[in-house]
Amino acid sequence: MTILNYLYGFLPHFLLENNRSVGSMTIRSGNFGQLQISFYVPASVKFMDNKKSLEEYRDDFPALKQLRNGKPPVYMDSACTTLVPQQIIDAINDYYTRYPGCSSGRSRHWFADEVNDRIEGNPDKGIKGSRCIVADFINAASENEIIFTLNATHAINTVALGFKFQPGDTVLITNMEHNSNLVPWLRLQKTGRIKLDYIVSNHEGIFDFDTFEEKLKNSRVRLVSMAYTANSTGVSIPAKEIIKLAHFYGAKVLLDGAQAVPHKKVDAQDLDVDFLAFSMHKMCGPRGVGVLYGKKELLGSTPQEENSGTDVIEPVFLGGGTVADVTYKDYSLLEPPKRFEAGIQNYPGQIASGATIQYLQNIGMERIAAQETKLNSFLTKELIKRYGDTGWFRILGPRDAAQRGGILSFEVHRPNAVGIAAELSEKSNVMIRDGVFCAHAYFNEQFGQGWAHPRSHAEHRMIYRVSLYFYNTIEECRVFLETLDEIFKERSYI
Repeated sequence: MTILNYLYGFLPHFLLENNRSVGSMTIRSGNFGQLQISFYVPASVKFMDNKKSLEEYRDDFPALKQLRNGKPPVYMDSACTTLVPQQIIDAINDYYTRYPGCSSGRSRHWFADEVNDRIEGNPDKGIKGSRCIVADFINAASENEIIFTLNATHAINTVALGFKFQPGDTVLITNMEHNSNLVPWLRLQKTGRIKLDYIVSNHEGIFDFDTFEEKLKNSRVRLVSMAYTANSTGVSIPAKEIIKLAHFYGAKVLLDGAQAVPHKKVDAQDLDVDFLAFSMHKMCGPRGVGVLYGKKELLGSTPQEENSGTDVIEPVFLGGGTVADVTYKDYSLLEPPKRFEAGIQNYPGQIASGATIQYLQNIGMERIAAQETKLNSFLTKELIKRYGDTGWFRILGPRDAAQRGGILSFEVHRPNAVGIAAELSEKSNVMIRDGVFCAHAYFNEQFGQGWAHPRSHAEHRMIYRVSLYFYNTIEECRVFLETLDEIFKERSYI
């Protein structure tokens, strides 16, 4: 029995430490016949081979195995939300089928312990929790700097509503922000809590450092809040340099990393960023889970610290799971991150978030970024060759695809320019996005408010966005190009 005892003791721990998930195995022994060993290791990323080609990873995505009208889907809308691999679906299902309870912060039983182990970790069992996996992924100093939210929008609002602004404080953004990093600041400006100002980038979306420093010098900027990568053009700001200059002038920095963290290595400590927000649904993960990273000193450290420290953000929502003690006269808060995670949490989503990051790490963030640039470069070259000199077709942002990552947005300025996205889907199952991509202010500034509802055929225009990820292929790009050509010919554009 020595060998069997060894296998019982060693194998599950080995698999846990290496993030393996196995249901059962059979051991045959000359002395003992055969023995079926069943065990569960919840990590979700199942025996993946990091030497697999990127096209082989496509097999992990059930959505890509469908056919409609005899054709597979060509999904190019990943900046909106990404596809989900089977490994992440399994991690979510494991919660609902095996331990669908609260965490042990609330309850004291087996299910609760399982939930807590998978989110907070359990070194004695060799389990690295999702919070620690997220922290390591962005190189946070501690897992206690990781707050689980509903999404990046929720994370940004947590800072906006929890930051202790004083009348006269300025929040500085860019002119290319997603509504999630604009509307919260507009509301605060309307109520008189802040002044909102923004930096206008050049026609290619390149950041204006001179204007940035001038505003830091001449305004009482308390917070710089900017999209690391613009969802409209794919252009990234020079975040590290921006943060350094902002800190020199005494301002804190919040980065909206929703379009950056899923596509490249983001190191919170190297950037020295104060707050970072991102969403799991944009990186092959579960919907309804986001992350707010905050430096430890900005989140509070003692139960009574809610009302002390000018730069310590206060929790926006309070209630179950956030308090250490309560009377009918007062309350004390738990230490971060728990004070920011009110109510029953999205436990399956948080558990699957760790599996999501491990899945991407197994592929390699460098490989992901390289694939996006390769595909974007191919598409950019082909589109410019076909329509670049016609006057009615324009790629937004720099022509150099390497500066746009996986995003390629283009303007069609012709009569009846709308409806192309729907036709791409109907003809070839090609899925892209049209409209303003939740960046209304940017496009209104470009074209004038009301541009999407033109008064004459001569004023018709529409913006379309192709957004790529590692599971896309050159062949899919060709399908998109051929179908777009067909549509343009039918509309007599070419």
